[in-house]
Amino acid sequence: MSARKVYMAVLVAATAAIIFAITRVENWGVLCMLVLALALIGTRKDAKAISWGRFMPLGLVVLFLFFLIYNYANPMWHRVVAYQTSSLHHIFNWNETFNAIPFNDASLFRIWQPEWLTRYFQWVYNYGFALSYWICVIRAFFTKDVQKFGRYSLAGYLLQVPLILPFYNIILLQEVWFVQGTPDLLERALTPEQQFSTAMNCFPSMHTSIAFAGLLLSLREKSAWYRWWIGTYCVSIIVSTMYLKIHWVIDVFAGMAFAYGCVKLADWIVGSRAYGAFAARFESWGGRLQDRFVAKRAAKAQPIDIRLDD
Repeated sequence: MSARKVYMAVLVAATAAIIFAITRVENWGVLCMLVLALALIGTRKDAKAISWGRFMPLGLVVLFLFFLIYNYANPMWHRVVAYQTSSLHHIFNWNETFNAIPFNDASLFRIWQPEWLTRYFQWVYNYGFALSYWICVIRAFFTKDVQKFGRYSLAGYLLQVPLILPFYNIILLQEVWFVQGTPDLLERALTPEQQFSTAMNCFPSMHTSIAFAGLLLSLREKSAWYRWWIGTYCVSIIVSTMYLKIHWVIDVFAGMAFAYGCVKLADWIVGSRAYGAFAARFESWGGRLQDRFVAKRAAKAQPIDIRLDD
């Protein structure tokens, strides 16, 4: 096997290992894997015309860093909520105000509630927060586009978390079912104390903002299949937040506006001269790594010609 083939085989194996690790953080099942796999159809239409050898080495490093963030984000978020519950005194309490606004509880979305639709939206809501983000990031990885890779990761999560926390720290707004004293349609087995903390942080809706950022960015892709597929999935996430009495209608619109702002901020960062220089170095370093590995292995593989003098 040639040095270049060995090098690429190592990179492909590393890619598969990282993606597999991503799927295990929240134990994605067959349906989640199917949604992800179908989203990768047509990736070639949006791929950048550079070799995998130039993109993949550092692309794998970045993907692995994103995995680490994802792997440790949930425990960190629970610590944030625990701090909010025990230490924060919100400036605004909007529970009664939002409940008094006609149709703000999205009751129109629950006129028809067959069991299968409820189960579908439960599945969408439970996995949509992370899956909608990772669909975009993993697909961006397979396009070999450093700008796209950065834009999806920034707009979809990395900018959203720090920018949304001030809203959650200042505003107390809880989930519709909790405020109205009705059963939790997600059927979470929560104690009264857990209900209070779990139902916090509604304005703006982060499920909506992550899904809507993915939707906005998907509209820029050339693949019609991807635009349709991710669009359907992201819209389902947004609808599920209202169908399941999690978020108020105003939360959802606020989440869309917040996502739009994050996408524009990501556009500004990725479009900056500094990021352009980083992207050029990113590809250059990948090419150098490939050349060094291939050259070293080729040198080791060359037979040594030993000549004995008479």
